[in-house]
Amino acid sequence: MTFAERLKSERGLTLVEIIVVLIILSLVMTFVGGKILGAGDTTKAELTRTMLKDMQMSIEQFRLRYNQLPSSLEALTQCNDVTGPGCSPIRKADSLKDAWGNKFVYQSDGSTYRIKTLGADGKEGGEEVNFDNFVAGP
Repeated sequence: MTFAERLKSERGLTLVEIIVVLIILSLVMTFVGGKILGAGDTTKAELTRTMLKDMQMSIEQFRLRYNQLPSSLEALTQCNDVTGPGCSPIRKADSLKDAWGNKFVYQSDGSTYRIKTLGADGKEGGEEVNFDNFVAGP
């Protein structure tokens, strides 16, 4: 068999077959990719809930140390009039954000407090990973 005869006898993929394969691959990637990307936000939501509990412990530590609640979360990271000069900060400044990089919202009336995260979307309200989680103290 000559080279020209072999070329004529070999059959390649048609355009329709290639399109069908691409459609199948895109469907598989849609389902698999959605699961993978969704798992990342779910993990960040769980991490943020843990970070809220850790922040709550830091506020309790501040309250026990200085017999009052901090005026803001930044008070946990620096020396001020309440803590006195040369204090040892309880937290680092970069730990005041949730897993999505949004600042925690802190509210206090002097005797109770509430720390809240606005979820993945950074806006009030929402469901699933956009849910506004919070912890409250005494």
